[in-house]
Amino acid sequence: MSARNRASAALSRFAHSFSLQLFLLAVILLTVPVVLYWQFRRYEHEQAAVLRSALEQTSRLVVAILHPHLVNFSRETPQELRDALASASVDGISVKLLLRPAGDGGQHFFYIMASPPVSLSYLKHEQSALMQSGLFRNLTPTCTHTSAPPIRFINPAGKPEMLTSMTPVHVADNCWVVITSESANTISQAAPWPFLQTKPVIRTMMAVYVLSTVLVVWLFLHLWHNVDRFRRAARRIRLRRGAVSFSRVNTIPELRGVAEDFDSLVLALVESQLFIRRAAEENAHALKTPLAVIAQSIEPLKRAIPDQDPAAKRSLHLIERSVVRLDGLVSSAREMESAMADVIYPECRLINLSDFLTRLLEGYEASLVPQQKHLLAMITPGVKAYANEDIMEVVIENLLENAASFTAEGGEIDVTLHTDPEFAHIRVADRGPGVDPPQLGHIFERYVSYRPPPPENGERPQAGSGHQGLGLWIVKRNVEGLGGTVTARNRPGGGFEATVSLHVRL
Repeated sequence: MSARNRASAALSRFAHSFSLQLFLLAVILLTVPVVLYWQFRRYEHEQAAVLRSALEQTSRLVVAILHPHLVNFSRETPQELRDALASASVDGISVKLLLRPAGDGGQHFFYIMASPPVSLSYLKHEQSALMQSGLFRNLTPTCTHTSAPPIRFINPAGKPEMLTSMTPVHVADNCWVVITSESANTISQAAPWPFLQTKPVIRTMMAVYVLSTVLVVWLFLHLWHNVDRFRRAARRIRLRRGAVSFSRVNTIPELRGVAEDFDSLVLALVESQLFIRRAAEENAHALKTPLAVIAQSIEPLKRAIPDQDPAAKRSLHLIERSVVRLDGLVSSAREMESAMADVIYPECRLINLSDFLTRLLEGYEASLVPQQKHLLAMITPGVKAYANEDIMEVVIENLLENAASFTAEGGEIDVTLHTDPEFAHIRVADRGPGVDPPQLGHIFERYVSYRPPPPENGERPQAGSGHQGLGLWIVKRNVEGLGGTVTARNRPGGGFEATVSLHVRL
């Protein structure tokens, strides 16, 4: 398969992924309220800016109304200033007038008048609270500080109030301070408070979206957990680790039929294996019975034929040898069919792969000596994996034979064993010509062989040079029967490498 086809197949799997679709749905559901929240926050910031501008305009208007009366303070009656304050304190605005006399040294401010009117003790308590907050500190000694944005405080009556402006006014050498404030409850209706606390419709919409997102996430996690249970159950069934059923691990009612069908497939597989075993036993018994009758019938014939009849004696000898040979063939056929049944659904257990591979390589290395080839093994000790020794012996021998057939005299065959948290990896590599990249995807198919054709110049092919393209196919079939995987690639420095991966845990 070309790189373009592989990329197209991967993209297709990615696009059809149910998990991806659920994830994208969750992202969309989360994005919409975030965008709405951002829009409303921007709107509220703009509203707050308008409010601040309105408060500043109000403060300038109040100062403009009072300024002529402050200039003529010594020549006007107190009632005229009181009337001016009353005209400035509209729409719930409270105005207080403070004075720092020129001869005071720039340290003390005195409440002169307030509208609406309040008691003297009220003014003193409020002045003390504002002075403790440090608001007057920046007005000394130059009397030029302009008020900060609205400040919330608790007035002497115990109610929340918002100081909206504190504007100094120079008249001769005196420093007048005009303070405007409003009830905090009045301003809060237009202030930039979080919209979730003030808009029931928005709160309801957000609750619906959050609930939808939580539902999608819960659905994703539930499906993912159930699929993972299916995967672990399939692995335990494949490795024959206890009585496991898809129906037992399934928690989604809609998948009950699928789980039952999976259990039926497993049952059919087990019954197929049992059928093959029984058929092998019955066929062997059916064939051995007449063979035993023939063998028993030969004995009286051997005694009845005189020694002077060598032709008859030879015929009986040939019959006897053929019976023995047929008996051996029947036994071999029975063992082969039993082995085929094992490959269909093999018995797996946790084996010490390091010890098994070490023993196997020691026996195989002796066969490489006449070929002047060497075996270089790097076996990580203590590696355990779920496998079947009889099946793995066939796998390793086929991989070694394949590597040896492509290794020149004096060359080396590399065998390594290492592990990661999920798999044990057996790598068998040679330094031969490798495989053409377009053909790598077909290397494990049956009857596929990319070896050079036999010579046509009349030379006799070497012994063992006949290959039918079954070795790597047998490797793949056996490894997948154990629940593992096998991959192949060309080595960077030249040569072919096959890697068998087996599960190290359930």
